[in-house]
Amino acid sequence: MPATHRVPEGSPVAAFLAEYASDTEVYVSHLDTTEVSSRSKHFILLLGANLAWSFLIGKRIYGALYRYGILFILGKISPLFSAPSPVVNWPLAGQACLDIFLLSVLLPLITSFISVMKLRYHHGFPKSEIVFRKPSSATIANILSQPQDKRDSYMNDLLRRAVDPEEFKQPTWGMPWEEWVTDFRAMAVAYEAEKKGLISRDAWELSVWMKMKEGWTVIEHGKVSDPLSQVGMMDKLQHKLTAMGKRHVFTQMMEVIQVKTVAKDGTALPVTEEVDTIIADIFRRNEVDFAQLTSELATESPRFAANSSKKTK
Repeated sequence: MPATHRVPEGSPVAAFLAEYASDTEVYVSHLDTTEVSSRSKHFILLLGANLAWSFLIGKRIYGALYRYGILFILGKISPLFSAPSPVVNWPLAGQACLDIFLLSVLLPLITSFISVMKLRYHHGFPKSEIVFRKPSSATIANILSQPQDKRDSYMNDLLRRAVDPEEFKQPTWGMPWEEWVTDFRAMAVAYEAEKKGLISRDAWELSVWMKMKEGWTVIEHGKVSDPLSQVGMMDKLQHKLTAMGKRHVFTQMMEVIQVKTVAKDGTALPVTEEVDTIIADIFRRNEVDFAQLTSELATESPRFAANSSKKTK
């Protein structure tokens, strides 16, 4: 069961998230330990692709000076810019659509790759690389396009894929239709924060960071904790069991917790194995898989889904 807790306000991590994750409500971090040679090869491929895209953009811009009559107009002002009059027809409209498409897709990719080059120039390819991801514009649009009753489920599936090693270890190309966007600028700042001793690299192990009303909450998938001690878990568990028609299971569980963990004078008693055994037996007798249920609840992100719902109104 992933450990969940609130990020302390005023901490370096909270300040980092406020600065670099302010434009999103969910942020995913992990440490990439794949072979340095593999990441180097992928960088070389990205470099080659971006050089090709830069050449294509440059060629289209140079051709646009003639196609759209820019040089023809400048030629009226100065003889240095002499060009024939442009032909206005349907093929020209097609060329304009193609130019707009290429600029809207390739130009952001080239701009993003500049951040990649800066990161590699200053920090190279560390054996354990800090990686930050946030939902792409296409992903946010897909979330908003989901029906209200399916939006939470869609978001939960998205987060499960985000923390699946088989998924996030696949090399990405930064295309606008990919689910997650890598934040290279934040990665560079995280390295600097580590050098200054402000934030340890271990703080960014596989985790989902979610912006809640009261601040940031993190689900640490690399750590384990008691499911019932997680932030808001009791409320989520109660709502889920009620929706399943099993509210009596929650009532019985709370009775056990009240009797076994609170003394007559109101002081807290330690949670023993007996309490865990009794609670597990309650769920088993009512045909509820406690482990699966709490695992599903731990990866839910109601705040993100709720805000997405408001944006559609």
